[in-house]
Amino acid sequence: MSVFMVIIGILMVLGGIACVATPVATTFSLMYFFMILLFVTGITFLIDSIRFRFVPGIVLGILSLIAGGFILFSPNMSFMTETIMLYIMAAWFVIRGIFGLVNVIRRRRFISGGLFVLGLIVSILVICAGIYSFVHPAVFAGALGIMASCYFIVEGIDLIVLGCIGNRLRPL
Repeated sequence: MSVFMVIIGILMVLGGIACVATPVATTFSLMYFFMILLFVTGITFLIDSIRFRFVPGIVLGILSLIAGGFILFSPNMSFMTETIMLYIMAAWFVIRGIFGLVNVIRRRRFISGGLFVLGLIVSILVICAGIYSFVHPAVFAGALGIMASCYFIVEGIDLIVLGCIGNRLRPL
């Protein structure tokens, strides 16, 4: 069991629940939530990917940290940052969904049938949400709070599951 991943996963689920409870406030302050998510996910991806020598995960971790830094260091350009953030988030949903899909398929031997199917469904839904967000950014902007809360919860559950099965995984 990777205690670090489980703790981060629990914090992300709790953050997601808090976002669901206050979607309007979440939408207004989403830039900072997303920055935190990018940093946490980037660090987690780097640690896990270095441990298993998974180069695409290392690249995703570095990209996450760079995108989080961009949001952190450009808060004065609010409108531009929020507009760019819409597309960064849409791209992030697509990329994260693809990596989630690859991760679930790579680890199918270690995941029970129900969790495997759930992982596939969640990854496909995340990809679809990202594609839809590119096509309809105005709708996406209106639903950011709810989508972010769902993403926090899904990512948190993913980290908890990976943290719990971590010792049974071998590099592929």
